[in-house]
Amino acid sequence: MDTRKRRERLHQAAHAAPVGMAMRARPEAVPAAMPSWPQRLSFCVPGMQPDSNGDCVSTLCAPRAHPLADRSRNTRLADYERRVQARFDDIVPTLKRISALQHETDFGTRAQQIARERLGFALDETVLADAWVTTLDMRRLYGTSVLHTFCDLARDAGADQDGYAEAEAMTRFFIECGFHEVDVSACADGRLKGLLHYILRLPQQAVRRHKSYAGTLFDVELNVKQWTETELRRFREGLPTLPDSGTRYLKIAVYHFSSSDPHHEGCAAHGSDDRKAGQAALDRLEAFGTAIENGFCCGASVATLLIGVDTDNDAIRVHVPDAQGGMSLDCCIDNMALYQATAGCTGSEAQWRLESVVEETARRFGRSAPETGMR
Repeated sequence: MDTRKRRERLHQAAHAAPVGMAMRARPEAVPAAMPSWPQRLSFCVPGMQPDSNGDCVSTLCAPRAHPLADRSRNTRLADYERRVQARFDDIVPTLKRISALQHETDFGTRAQQIARERLGFALDETVLADAWVTTLDMRRLYGTSVLHTFCDLARDAGADQDGYAEAEAMTRFFIECGFHEVDVSACADGRLKGLLHYILRLPQQAVRRHKSYAGTLFDVELNVKQWTETELRRFREGLPTLPDSGTRYLKIAVYHFSSSDPHHEGCAAHGSDDRKAGQAALDRLEAFGTAIENGFCCGASVATLLIGVDTDNDAIRVHVPDAQGGMSLDCCIDNMALYQATAGCTGSEAQWRLESVVEETARRFGRSAPETGMR
């Protein structure tokens, strides 16, 4: 090959588009068809059963309604998911329809009318005004449309989650359980973005402190400072409870893992090692509790809780504390297994099972049962 042909070949290789974007893959290079996500039992979403072929996520799955499920809230979340999907799905067909009109006399007016009707907002006037001179800049329109849709949905979600009454009820529930403040530190992985509202189902306003850290490695010194601020407010203002009420500060650490591909899709900060991720979060909780006891005497002890989230299906793993608040990685309750075990029960049977599973789990690992508020 001469130098000129070699340069041309290198130039083509450097500017080749990714397979599936601007070029067609060679038949022999096409990989075997893959599902949209792995077909494993761990992906069987709550309320679904595997079909006769063993596939768990498919159109053949039969719904199983749990007697303790909050159907109204599940319906609201499902409707919200459909609205979000529909808003983004409308962008491309709408822009294609607008693109077909770009050489019409009243293109700008018609394009804006279509955009407002289909997308809910107006397009960039500058881009539309230049369409008769140059080709319509579809990349810019698409990018701004996606960003505008995202901002609108974020604003709407914030308004929908602004439930003061729901937050007040949850705060009262926390206090009844013996906790005047709940502080959640989770991993900064984007898959945990909806942790409070969609996975733990907690109102945002009921959890005053919620911050993410890489690998759930929260700043112990900063968290001790925040604890002192909360306790000082109790002594000075009697909020949210009086100092002699017997309530405590609850610190929750949330790590994550992947049941479908535990060695590659887990927490990147810990090399996708589930036990390392869980142990690192547990070590921080213990360091936090020790720092407060050493600095403010044993009477200033806090309650801690460790939770793991399966980012494949949002199932959670709750590590059961013993009577002294100590936890281990092995002594835990898998809510997916518990859900499936109680889905066919009556409401009273399922409630009884939920109340007894904590003590059974602690007993199975030779540990004492947690305090009442932790159950």
